[in-house]
Amino acid sequence: MSDVANQTPGWALLYPEPPQSGARRGPHIYPRSDLLTFSILFLFAAIIRIGTMKFSTVLLPLLAAPFAASEHTSNWAVLVSTSRFWFNYRHLANVLSLYRTVKRLGIPDSQIILMLPDDMACNPRNAFPGTVYNNADRALDLYGDNIEVDYRGYEVTVENFIRLMTDRVGEDMPRSKRLMTDERSNILVYMTGHGGNEFLKFQDAEEISAFDLADAFGQMWEKKRYHEILFMIDTCQANTMYSKFYSPNILATGSSEIDQSSYSHHADNDVGVAVIDRYTYYNLEFLENQVKDPTSKLTMGELFDSYDEEKIHSRPGIRYDLFAGGEQEARNRKVMDFFGNVQNVEVESRNETGWIREAGHSSIKLHKSHEQSVANVSSQQPSVENLRREGAWKVDEEQGWNKQAYGVAALIGCASIWLAGSWLESM
Repeated sequence: MSDVANQTPGWALLYPEPPQSGARRGPHIYPRSDLLTFSILFLFAAIIRIGTMKFSTVLLPLLAAPFAASEHTSNWAVLVSTSRFWFNYRHLANVLSLYRTVKRLGIPDSQIILMLPDDMACNPRNAFPGTVYNNADRALDLYGDNIEVDYRGYEVTVENFIRLMTDRVGEDMPRSKRLMTDERSNILVYMTGHGGNEFLKFQDAEEISAFDLADAFGQMWEKKRYHEILFMIDTCQANTMYSKFYSPNILATGSSEIDQSSYSHHADNDVGVAVIDRYTYYNLEFLENQVKDPTSKLTMGELFDSYDEEKIHSRPGIRYDLFAGGEQEARNRKVMDFFGNVQNVEVESRNETGWIREAGHSSIKLHKSHEQSVANVSSQQPSVENLRREGAWKVDEEQGWNKQAYGVAALIGCASIWLAGSWLESM
């Protein structure tokens, strides 16, 4: 049999041998035929895969053109008040005011982390129990029914804040207390309270330093937890808190320079204390009066240009050097890139090369399997001939190839439907 196998022409191993006239063939093993079928299907799947990726990389970015410049797929907000006690009412109002604004502009509660160290709404000194206001006319209750506080009271600590930002939490931590960001997330970090030169007090009991904050953002960058960060802080000597930042893609702004205080805007005589700070008040004035809806095209540069030292009573600072593209690129960023919400389609074109590399490895494996199958054919010829004599399990060659052709046609049809569905879904 070995001589016969050696004399067999190459085409006989690739295609089934023609049946003898007047005889029906018994069972036969066609390893090369099966290999050919599998190779056709594999190559067809590769073409469909690559075609789909080309479709995605060319057409989907055009459909997502309004968002393509920012290259982020989600927005998150971390809003932190660090002050306890009734006389710090305005710090709670600062955070709740910004909380209402980002919710109005589209960021859902599931992507907002709200940290409130004290419950001013239920303080016995509150003349309006269960409410918090930021204006003397009390037109809007900031502490309404739909507020979701994630960290409350003594949960607001330096340790918990750093663990939140770096995701160093236990598996039992509820999702509502975690910052579930990735390398495609833009994050607004707003902090308010009492501070000094390169420190911010937490609940009048501990401090977070500018170095601590810088290292937390450094860990976030190394762990791919953000795409861009807008850091805003309203405290005395606020600008010193971002002086130690070193991680890329951070745009930072604060209410006052070193040796400057951050002042309150106005007080409510019935409440008995100041109800909002000046820096936060004028940021909110721009956001509420100018940014009407999530389609706004206003830029961060326009927001920064609205700062008036005579109104704020201190000199706000802005740090551009860490941002990719520098000052011009940072100023051109849309306000909605940080204060609003996006739901982008993430195009994974970067995986295309890797997938093709995997296809090459698969081809090598197929070639090795083919060589092994040739050896198996030679060793299995006697048993095949015996089975042929017994006449069990007869297969017609033409029907077999017809079935394979039908299978390929069905696969082409399914792929066409898939491509059409993907195109319609991306519209």
